[in-house]
Amino acid sequence: MIRNLSILKLALWVMVLMSGSITAQIHNTRVAAEIFLEENTEFISVTGFAYNKTEINHSLRYVMSVISKDPETLNRVKNDQNGRFVLSPGEKRELAKTTLNAKDTTRTILLLLVYDLDENLLGKDRIVLNDDSEVKSEVVPLDEANDVLERFAMSDGVELRGIVLEDTKTKPGRDFYSMYYSAYMANNINGPKIVSINEELTIGNNTRIELYIGDDLIMAFFVQPKNDYMKAMSYEAIKRTIAYFERLKNDKGLIKFYK
Repeated sequence: MIRNLSILKLALWVMVLMSGSITAQIHNTRVAAEIFLEENTEFISVTGFAYNKTEINHSLRYVMSVISKDPETLNRVKNDQNGRFVLSPGEKRELAKTTLNAKDTTRTILLLLVYDLDENLLGKDRIVLNDDSEVKSEVVPLDEANDVLERFAMSDGVELRGIVLEDTKTKPGRDFYSMYYSAYMANNINGPKIVSINEELTIGNNTRIELYIGDDLIMAFFVQPKNDYMKAMSYEAIKRTIAYFERLKNDKGLIKFYK
């Protein structure tokens, strides 16, 4: 009888562990949370993002926290930013932003949590600064992130990331490139493949924009000299770009898992 009770307790404990593991795996699968850091000599810019990986709208709320200790009193200090928002399918949105002193050596926890309206935790990201025992997120210097030519010059055998090339022929084409590139940078996509925006002549002096990632044609459309139309096309192009790199990341994960 005692042996049977022990087996039952063990089985219940295994179920609890499995339940916790399954719950952990749910995070960042439908809606992903991401904290992105940019650093210069004076400041660290902290930006929180959410990305909708599904094909449906999500009504959500977020909390981004900066948790540290006061160096004089050693009391715990916690500053929160929060709000509600709606994410459309494939959309990546900036949620909150804050700035830290780059010279501050205080151990600081950055935490971003994204919930649905039923208070289910869908996305989370956590970064710890100034603590060697923690795995830190890569901090990308501002000059490196913005200077494409320098990154080419320093690439010698290193994977190039975040490159967007332009070959346009008309003002609407150049406007589309500017809209797309601004959104690419704002969403911190930093993809491992080169993005190319080409404008080709077609019948009747019309032109067509072709968006390639590597050798893959992601999107093509005829150019119209209407600002609202080009904005809509740039929005759609960014959604497809984010989805492409997300699939690429997932495919690499599957290859590693089954290798």
